[in-house]
Order: sequence, then C-alpha cells, then structure tokens
Amino acid sequence: MRKKEKGDILAQSSVLSPQSYSVLWNATVRERTLVVILPESYAVLSWAPLAGGLVEAHTILNHQVRTDEYPAHEPEVFLQALARRLQLKTPVVGLMTGVKMERLVRRIGQQDPFVIECFATVGLSNALAVGDPATYEESPGTINLMLVINRPLTAAALVEAVAITTEAKVRALYAAGVKSTVSEARATGTGTDCVAIACPLGEPAYRYCGKHTQLGALLGRVVCEAMTEGLQRAGAVGSP
Repeated sequence: MRKKEKGDILAQSSVLSPQSYSVLWNATVRERTLVVILPESYAVLSWAPLAGGLVEAHTILNHQVRTDEYPAHEPEVFLQALARRLQLKTPVVGLMTGVKMERLVRRIGQQDPFVIECFATVGLSNALAVGDPATYEESPGTINLMLVINRPLTAAALVEAVAITTEAKVRALYAAGVKSTVSEARATGTGTDCVAIACPLGEPAYRYCGKHTQLGALLGRVVCEAMTEGLQRAGAVGSP
C-alpha cells in the first residue's frame, strides 16, 4: 500500500476536442501518416516497430499502410525510409496501421496540472481475445494508441500508464460487445495493437499513474472516450 502523492486528490476534469485547447506539441497528417512533432526531446515508451522500448524521441508517427506496400518483413526499414522522405526530426518512433487516417480520433484531457492528448486509430478486422490460439495470417486491422502527457514521469509511472491505457481500451471493447474473430470470447484488442506514451524529460514530478491518482483517472477517461469514438467509426455493433 503506497502513500498518496501530491496531486492524487481528484479535481474537476474535462475531455475536449483538439481545437479547444492549446498544446505544446503539433500533429498533422501527411501522406497517410499521422506525425506528432514534440517540442523537445521526450521520453517515449512503446513496442513500436521503429524505435520501440524506452527511448528519447522528437517525433512519433503512425503510418497507414496499403496492402500493396505492407512491409511485414522489414517494418523498421520501411518506417526509417518514410521518416527520411517526410524529413522528420529524429529520433523517430514509428507505428503502422491499416486504418485510414480519415478515422483518426483525437481527444485532449485537461485537469490541472495535467494535459493529455490521445491519438487513436481503431481497426477490428484482426480482433482477438487474450489467450486465443496464435494465428499467422494477419489482417491489417489494428488499434494504435499514441498519448502525449505534459509532465515528466518516472519510468515506473510510464509503465503504469501503459497498463491504464490497455485497461481503458479493453473496457471500451467490452462496452461495444466486440468479439474475437477466432473464438466466441469478447475481444481484448487485436493481434497487432500498439501503445506509445510520451512525456517530457527532466526531474520526474510523478512516480505513479494508477487508478487512485489524478493522472491515472484522467488518462483512463481520455483513452475510453477516444476508443469509444474510434469503435463507432469502425462500425462496432453496440458501441455506446
């Protein structure tokens, strides 16, 4: 049982459209690619095909691949070449999706002192439940969640943020009644999901990101709302 940190007490929060709030980072879509340019080098935790792990990066991208260019065998090489072609500031963390960028969802959560933006692309053709038999013929559908947080976090808090993000994703999938494509179980994601979470470098102000913290509560809410809209855009039956 840990002690509560300063900032753990919940205050009034809001989830806004990206036009309603000013942030330090910039996001654009170019050549079927979502490009998030960070104001300086940020810590980024992910299992992205390009620069996965806990790294420092200036840019995060999510590229919509076509079936005629699907780089299944060399995704890192493909994404490196894409980053060079777009002349992106390095280092770059790169994700891939089969979801069209017209279905991109952006949600910003604000609760002083935190601002969190979620970028979600939601595809369901590859929906699976954890524990399903391993499959080897991948469909291009995937759920990619990219999040930027405006305050420095410890490595442990970043890991916990990934857990909160994943729980929020599963909650939204359950609420929408999405089923696995290979079993009767409720889907917990797809076979190719990815999460990338970025925050500024510097002395970490926050050690935790669990459900009892202001940060964890806001993060969960932002992801749930982004996922819900993404599921609606994907045509998920029963999506609230």
